Amino acid sequence: MTNPSIVNVNRNWHFVIKPLYSFIMLLGIAICFSAAVWQYQKSTFFQAPAAQSLHMKGVFLNESSHFLDNQTLNGKVGYAVITPFLYDETIYLVNRGFVPYQSRDKLPQVMPVIGTVEIDGYLKANHKPLLLNSSLQDPIEARIQFIDEKYFSKTFNQDISEEVFMMKKGQGLLQVMPEKSAYLSHHRHQAYAVQWLLLGLCGIFILFIASLKRGSAHA
Repeated sequence: MTNPSIVNVNRNWHFVIKPLYSFIMLLGIAICFSAAVWQYQKSTFFQAPAAQSLHMKGVFLNESSHFLDNQTLNGKVGYAVITPFLYDETIYLVNRGFVPYQSRDKLPQVMPVIGTVEIDGYLKANHKPLLLNSSLQDPIEARIQFIDEKYFSKTFNQDISEEVFMMKKGQGLLQVMPEKSAYLSHHRHQAYAVQWLLLGLCGIFILFIASLKRGSAHA
């Protein structure tokens, strides 16, 4: 009587690399980590010391005033008036404050500022939003969705200050727009950074589990 053959089965764990799946996962993980770094850098911006007050004497270039859309103040909707200002042979984009509107079909009337004037305020870094299509044009030419210093540079055929001058005092000032709380902005961006970091770590864990297989080795 012959005995049935005995087969020893050793099961061990090993990795199986799926090129396309791994590439997609690694790309997603890289995006998550990049977003975490970006949000952390934005949080450090709000930790910077408060900007010092600046005083400038120059001329408003009224014909190039633009209206920054989607602004609110005390429950009212309107625009922030952005008027270029020539100071010491350099053009600054001055945020003159808030003006409400009654209709989206036409811009509100803002009185021009004539002659040499003195203004006080501070410079603020301009953060342009991420847009899928930045070539879209507003039907009203002077209405803008974000401040683009390159657009104004082409208009004047010279470089424009990359920072926006937030006007707080002087002739031509409209309704002052309060600044957002630096404390809340700092912690909000830190929370976003942690969320993106956790997503990236989850992606690594998922990739690890998905690539781990249990195989059989016959002896």
